[in-house]
Amino acid sequence: MAKKKLISDPISFPDLTLIGIASQLKDYRLAHFINQNTALELVRMEDVPVFSEKDNNLIPYPLFIWHEPTQRTNYYLISNNHPAGKLIPAYKQADFILGMRGPYDDELPQTIIQSIKKISAIQLVFLIDPAKIKNLEGIMSDLELHLVGKEPTDQC
Repeated sequence: MAKKKLISDPISFPDLTLIGIASQLKDYRLAHFINQNTALELVRMEDVPVFSEKDNNLIPYPLFIWHEPTQRTNYYLISNNHPAGKLIPAYKQADFILGMRGPYDDELPQTIIQSIKKISAIQLVFLIDPAKIKNLEGIMSDLELHLVGKEPTDQC
């Protein structure tokens, strides 16, 4: 029997913007510097388990989140690296993915990118095209299921 692959339609997530970040910083240090240089208040959460079709198991990726209440926008900082493989293999150059979901000003992603570029340990910051992510639906489903009923654990 042929294998079925889930290919996301970017139209499924019209309010999602993804930013790739290349840096050798540890995840908690990057979250701290992003909080210092932007208006974000990312907080550490329990690692998000994401299903890997290749390995047929769940792989945990470090996760930081913040919900901005006035704009009702959610921010997610997820590591793209794990010894078992990349969360988003199409963007190997990204060590971290910063996701923004919800209503926000069109200039906000560029403002955040410019703020992150000011961090000295950042090598590259760029917008990610969701259409090139084959497992976007699975990642977003795993993330949403993981966050149901959970509260942030500690401040960065």
